[in-house]
Amino acid sequence: MKNFPFIIACLFCLFTSVSAQNTQYGGDPLQLGAGARALGLGGAFVAISDDATAIYWNPAGLVHPKNKELHVQHTEQFGGSVNHDIIAFRLPLHNGGLGFGLIRLGVDNISLTSLEDPTRPLGPDNRPIISQTVGTTDNTLYIAYGHPIRSSLTLGMTIKLIYRDLSLGTGTGFGVDTGLQYQGKHPLKFAFVIRNLTKTRIHFDAGNTDAISPSLLLGASYTHTFSDTHRLLGAISGHLGEDTSGIEGNQVIHLGIEYQLKQRLMLRLGRRGSHFTAGAGIKLNRATIDLAFLQNSQLNNTYRISTSIFF
Repeated sequence: MKNFPFIIACLFCLFTSVSAQNTQYGGDPLQLGAGARALGLGGAFVAISDDATAIYWNPAGLVHPKNKELHVQHTEQFGGSVNHDIIAFRLPLHNGGLGFGLIRLGVDNISLTSLEDPTRPLGPDNRPIISQTVGTTDNTLYIAYGHPIRSSLTLGMTIKLIYRDLSLGTGTGFGVDTGLQYQGKHPLKFAFVIRNLTKTRIHFDAGNTDAISPSLLLGASYTHTFSDTHRLLGAISGHLGEDTSGIEGNQVIHLGIEYQLKQRLMLRLGRRGSHFTAGAGIKLNRATIDLAFLQNSQLNNTYRISTSIFF
């Protein structure tokens, strides 16, 4: 096992990164997921990670697919109040795979108000009016590489370049994710990912800095083929140490199940913490189209569509 010292080094990074967690910053914009298939499966995609969205979920998954892929996603997050868009590209190599992607999260048409006459107090004859309309955006460029350590074990790394425009100021940051994926006996896959390995820091032009702590994602998936026309996929993942808002603080366990008919039609159900998810997909000769739904009674529902083109 000539790669054993390398694996030990990876595990050491895993231990030290998770031990160093804190909750200085709620990194929600980087935790909304990628791809309608993954959302339909409740976000339990760490071990599956077999398309261009591997740049987000687990870069180790860039190794196995042998086709070039262009992936495009649009999400009406929380009833359309937030737009979540992705474009990603996967390029297979002789000994590994490359991935590139841009993820944009935007909140548009935020109304700022002021009094009709700012020199006078609020009253019936001096009411607030809309003075201007602004928006905020969160843009992240992903550059990822996956490499096979052996036939059953792959390693990946992602570099994230972050630009945030909060209307009142802008910030830039840099982060690193790393992951492993292990394909055991054919039906089983195991994986882990460390996000923000070196603690991602975003520096704003006003002089303040936000820090996104490392987090650990563990996942497993199991595939059972009934016949040439029926296949069932189940997946689970645990997201540990993610800095989330109080509303989403219990979203640790992700579950998903997918039924595939004739490798053409896919039906999905999932659970993302306390939220129910569902989805469907259809596979054409050189493309797939996926739809997904996330139930959220507090922040309103989310609808996502994505498509992948293979060439």
